[in-house]
Amino acid sequence: MNKQAASHISERACPSISYRIRKEIFHEDITKPDMQALQSEILNESEILSIFSLKNQDGWLGGLFHGVDEPECSIRYLMEKGVEPGHPIIQNALNAIIARGDKFDEGSMYRVGKPLDSLHIGGSKLIKACVFAYTGNENYDFVKEQINESLDVFRYVCGVESIADIYYEYKDKLVFKSGVMWPCIYHLRLLANTDSWKNTKNQEMMEKAISKLTDLSPIPNVKLLYNHQIISPASAFMNNFNDNMNSLNAKEWMLWFHRTELIAKLGIAARISSIKRQIDYVNNLLKENDGVFIKKLHHYYFTKWTQYIGLALEDNWKSSDKIENDLTFRCLLINSYL
Repeated sequence: MNKQAASHISERACPSISYRIRKEIFHEDITKPDMQALQSEILNESEILSIFSLKNQDGWLGGLFHGVDEPECSIRYLMEKGVEPGHPIIQNALNAIIARGDKFDEGSMYRVGKPLDSLHIGGSKLIKACVFAYTGNENYDFVKEQINESLDVFRYVCGVESIADIYYEYKDKLVFKSGVMWPCIYHLRLLANTDSWKNTKNQEMMEKAISKLTDLSPIPNVKLLYNHQIISPASAFMNNFNDNMNSLNAKEWMLWFHRTELIAKLGIAARISSIKRQIDYVNNLLKENDGVFIKKLHHYYFTKWTQYIGLALEDNWKSSDKIENDLTFRCLLINSYL
């Protein structure tokens, strides 16, 4: 990791990037006055105040659970922006989710989330566990249950010999075969944001599973057949773990940054040759430009925050410096986890 580049970006970037570099990369004490000042700046940004304004009387954020301006997206965004997880708004929102019990996902997510959970493809329970994991809360039984299930899903991947083994054709669509367990972005997010599962055996299994996914890539879009109805799990499934770095378009770059950051947080990226090759490619780009990622990438996948997309912490990407700040920060994070 280029510490000089990290310092440079920290000095010129928005409060969120500066705070997170100093906290997560340089491991500075967050109780220092200047760190507290940065946290205060973050809390007073318009986007943060807008999320805080979503708070209901019981602490719930927004209306339902899974959409934009609702608990899942709101808490993910707050954590990405560097808001400390102990903030009362976040803690009250988590308590409100718990208080709703099994009805936490009523609404748009309910009819899809339950089947996805029951078929081990990743649904409401997994997403709920992810929300708590984002905030460092992995000791709840419902989070532990989903951690174990996520490990089982990746363990299943290790035994897949051909991508054709997981699907069949139904009404001109590819659908999962009965009994298939397949990882989505939430399985990866959950394991990336928790530590209790990490031991030599599990990490070796995850190394094998991610290696297998790179071998099977590109992975076609496969849907779920449930009660004779085809369900499309939106953008949750990951299609390519083995990108050709020379030919990525802007949308694919965003997906690469998000997926690779998560894989790096697993603690295994440097041991997977294809993933290491991809990171080395990016690091060579950094070396050519004093540790700064200068490729100009423009796509709403970077700047729009939803359940599946969003990466930009700077307030807008009209300035090339702000694009560089965000993308260099992600490169720094990836390298810090290696």
